[in-house]
Amino acid sequence: MPRNPAELIVDPATAAYYAEHAAEVALRYEQAASPFAGYFATAFPAGSRVLDVGCGSGRDLAALRAAGLEACGVEPVDALRAQALRLHPELEGHIAAGALPGLGEPFGGGFDGVLCSAVLMHLPQTELFDAAFALRAVLRPHGRLLLSIPLTRGDPLQQDRDVGGRLFTPLVPEALQRLFERIGLQLIGRWDTDDALQRQGTRWSTLLFELRATGALRAADQIEGMLNRDRRMRVAGAATRCAFALR
Repeated sequence: MPRNPAELIVDPATAAYYAEHAAEVALRYEQAASPFAGYFATAFPAGSRVLDVGCGSGRDLAALRAAGLEACGVEPVDALRAQALRLHPELEGHIAAGALPGLGEPFGGGFDGVLCSAVLMHLPQTELFDAAFALRAVLRPHGRLLLSIPLTRGDPLQQDRDVGGRLFTPLVPEALQRLFERIGLQLIGRWDTDDALQRQGTRWSTLLFELRATGALRAADQIEGMLNRDRRMRVAGAATRCAFALR
């Protein structure tokens, strides 16, 4: 499990928005049934152990469990976890603090499937490789990953942020496919659909991957992961030095 919920937040402004608007966000999500429920039978064999990464209001996690799957979820925002338990009390004991890319092995890892809906878009580009590897790491051989990203958004963005300050990194399904194939996950399904909440101009792409290669990463990919982590540490160190210099 990640060491400390305070360390889980990748983008502070995005987390702050969800913390401040948790009740409103949860209510909005709950107005529509899980848009992924129709894919569960295709993605996850009966009885699968499934992890919902970024489970938010608990809507999709509750739908997974209602479908007979052994599902649990992780969510980094305390207020959203509280809303999930308020709206779905049956999820008590099945939700923990957790986030990408520092996912670790929540609930012991070793999952047959992972659902990762509307999460990767909130990560900086520099975090995507480590996030993809973290998702791979919690899957068993031949495990399935069902993820969704926005194809289009109806609201304007300024420097990849909406009016609430949330980060929306532009993602392309084909680029994500290449990223996950590099680490052994094969694309086996794709569905492009309108927004379940009927937000004008917003469409989604849902991708289904299967972990086919379970060996070690290529040396080049291992090096890229280390360089990404080193880059983040240098940036964080520079920011800390700057903060002290301004005091």
